[in-house]
Amino acid sequence: MVSRGAKFTGICIAIYLVYAIFVFFILPFMLPSPVDMVRSIVTRQTAHLGDLRNYTLETGGNPKRSLLVMYRGSGALSLLDALTRQAGGYHHFAPLVAYNDRLTEKQDIDLGLEHLVSLFNCDYSHARDMLYYAKRTPLYKHFYGVQWEICQAYSNEVCWNPDTMSKICKLFPFINMSVYNLRLQFIAALLKRKDLNVNIVLLIRDPRDIINSRANRVWCSRNVNCTQPHHLCENMVMDHMYAMHLQNEFPQRFRVVYYEDMAQHPQAALRKIFDFFGLPIVFTNDTPLYFEAPNTWTTGMINSQVLEVENACREAMKLWKYQPAFSQNDVSVDDTAPSKQKKP
Repeated sequence: MVSRGAKFTGICIAIYLVYAIFVFFILPFMLPSPVDMVRSIVTRQTAHLGDLRNYTLETGGNPKRSLLVMYRGSGALSLLDALTRQAGGYHHFAPLVAYNDRLTEKQDIDLGLEHLVSLFNCDYSHARDMLYYAKRTPLYKHFYGVQWEICQAYSNEVCWNPDTMSKICKLFPFINMSVYNLRLQFIAALLKRKDLNVNIVLLIRDPRDIINSRANRVWCSRNVNCTQPHHLCENMVMDHMYAMHLQNEFPQRFRVVYYEDMAQHPQAALRKIFDFFGLPIVFTNDTPLYFEAPNTWTTGMINSQVLEVENACREAMKLWKYQPAFSQNDVSVDDTAPSKQKKP
């Protein structure tokens, strides 16, 4: 006679086998193709916006393109999330992730720009390195394209397939991109491309808060320059130079946004950014938006750390109008004293 325990085990195995057969052999044939699934989603999301065929690459149109330039540790997660969940929007999140740092070699810069242009046209022929990192990183599934949705229904091999991603990308009337490792100096070339007609926002944040935000982050520990304030502020100085030029040359297509303004008035700031990008609003006054409070460095850093950042960032802080806490003559400080926001 078969024992009750053996029967139970047999039933469990049978249930598991039925489940496995259904999931791996039957369900794939029941699901629509990922392209058809996303087409249905986009149609539903944008029904209230009217006929958008003039803005989709699939129908020979020209999408509305936008680009957010930022620094790692800029605290823009709610903004990135809004761009990712944008109705009718496809978000190319951190497409240069294969590069550990901001690009400085001409060959890398040229290749990087070529990659950005290709992605703005939904061409993944230069995306091998990006996809290698992307499908191994949970953050990408959250922020990139519609991976947060289709990778729940399909395998990695399907949802990260370059041909599939290209076809899906071409369904969207709004193509957004966020880049943190290419200087504004080089990204500016995209503003001169009439075929792209891209709008660009540069997000600026207090360098003390950026360095504080990067502290003890795993992704920062892999890059020797990540925690070095002089490296960050050298880029901020260069970006300021080109930002002033671009504001004069492209006043309708380039804008600087301060993180502090966005954190203090998130709803109003995001509405202005979306309006500048030409994007329909995806949030209401009740939508929760989280931004780290400005001046977290006053509680997250000791005085000697603050002084180190300020000494490395004097020029950048002056150009971007951030008030130092210590004077240039301070060579040592008392770490037992509370950090202060500015010199009394």
